[in-house]
Parts: sequence; structure tokens; C-alpha cells
Amino acid sequence: MNDLIETLRKLGMTDYEAKAFAAITKAGSGTATDIHVLSGIPRSAVYGVLTKLNEKGIIEVQHTKPMKFRAVSPDRAFEKLKEDYYAESQKAFEMLENIYKTHEVDLKEEIVWTINGVKNVNDRMIKMIESATFEIIFAASYPSFHKIMEAYPVLEKLKLALQKRLEQGVKVKITGSTQHDADAIAEVLPGAEIRTYSDKITMAPVKGGILVVDDTEVLIAIIKEEIGNEDLTAIWSNGNEVISIFKHFVDAEWRACTIPE
Repeated sequence: MNDLIETLRKLGMTDYEAKAFAAITKAGSGTATDIHVLSGIPRSAVYGVLTKLNEKGIIEVQHTKPMKFRAVSPDRAFEKLKEDYYAESQKAFEMLENIYKTHEVDLKEEIVWTINGVKNVNDRMIKMIESATFEIIFAASYPSFHKIMEAYPVLEKLKLALQKRLEQGVKVKITGSTQHDADAIAEVLPGAEIRTYSDKITMAPVKGGILVVDDTEVLIAIIKEEIGNEDLTAIWSNGNEVISIFKHFVDAEWRACTIPE
């Protein structure tokens, strides 16, 4: 009985409502006095509780003297509780979403955020790619773009997101380390502009990668140890000064790179 009461409370009932409904269901039907005795609810609170349960549509009232109350069938009660729970959940979600959107404007004042974990980094990158309207620059120097999915399988969704943006006319520019890298990238992302590091660049400038979208967002992924490490970390910003610095860097790198054969 206690487990039932606890479960009913989790579905949105008050403690008294849960106890009263459990008591009515067990008894089949009863007067307010019966419910008071069976449930242990104070006599002064019983009618108020029964009125609430009636409003929820999970008990019925027989207008005799004294009035009698009975529970509806369990499947009907479950459907009503589920509907009410969903409606309240949806209402809470909408309220939270409105609050989040309000704060989202304020968040733009923040310059830099750190993102930890492969999945979280992946989710942010996909969100950036999906928001792009004219240009995506992916300076993935180590590992090269086509090897990223091998190292971090969860990032496979990046390829799909980039393919979709290419189909929608967004320019995608990617740098690779070698001619082999360029060929592999071209195979998975036909239509992307690809360049490789020239002989003048003796080593990859970043152990990780840089993603710049529309001059409005930048993400710097950092590989601390071995490739495939689940503790991938990234720095994300939509601050104008930060974007300007890294956009200048990737543009200069792009110009210094070689167009593959």
C-alpha cells in the first residue's frame, strides 16, 4: 500500500489524495467517514481531498445521504493521471523553455565556454553546423577530418550534418594534412573545398581542430592525450573578439595551404 501511495504521489497527487484514492480503490466505495478511517486522513480534510479527486476524474460521487464515493476502473484512472501528468510536464517544459530563451540572450554576453566529453562536443558542433547559412570552415589538422570519425565514432553524425549543408548550398572548407587526406575527405564530402598543408607548414598548427561558422561562432577542439580519449575538450565562443582572432588564423592558414591535385 505504501508503494502505491508513493507512486501516486510521483504522478502528481498530494499525500492526502494518494492515501484517499488508495483507500477508495481498496474499499470499492465508501462514505467520507469510511475514507477517513481507512486512510488516516484528518476528518476535516477528507471532503476537500475527495473534491480534488473528483475534479481529476478518477473517482465518482453518488449523491445519497451520506454521499458515497467510488474509484473509477484502474485503466481509466491511469489514463486520466497520465493525461494530467503529460499536460503538467508540457506546461513545465514550455515555462522552462521560455526562461531558457530569455537567458540565451544574456548568454551572448559571455565570451568563452568550455565543453567536456565527446558527446557534448559533438552535439555543439552539429548545432553550429545546422545553424550555418553561408560558410563552414573546418581546420581539422590532427587527426585529419576523415580520421576523426574513426577515432571518435560518435562524430560520424558530423559528416551527415555537413553533407546536408552542402546540399543546401552552404560553403564548406576543410583543411587536411596530406594529399591522401584530401582524397579521403573529397570522397565522403563531395562538393567541399579542400586544401592541404603546404611544405612551408612543417607541422600541424593545432592538435585538435577548429570549427568556424558564419563568422558568428567558433569551437576549438583540444586533444590532450591519445586520439580516441573520451575526455575530449572544446572551447566554444560567440564573442566577436574571440571569433575575429580565430577566423583570422584559419583564413591565413587556408591561404597558406595548397589546393590538392
